[in-house]
Amino acid sequence: MAERGELRYTPAGIEALDFVLQHQSTQSEADMPCEVQLQIGCVGFGKIAHEMHRLSPGVLLQVSGFLRASRRGSRQMKLHVTQYIEV
Repeated sequence: MAERGELRYTPAGIEALDFVLQHQSTQSEADMPCEVQLQIGCVGFGKIAHEMHRLSPGVLLQVSGFLRASRRGSRQMKLHVTQYIEV
């Protein structure tokens, strides 16, 4: 986790947490090594938000979830994290 926001609540009273993940790896593309570096905005709700709020920036995570527009009609996306493990 590169950055972590403050724990907040949706209008329905569900815990929500915005955070940023940073990724670095070497992948293979057309049989050539390709360096990949990126940051992606993420959000977690409920139990995930509560648990991730306790984690410190810099912790290594493996996450799964789904991509969704950050706002209705937006072309920007956010990763909605539904599961994670510390690695």
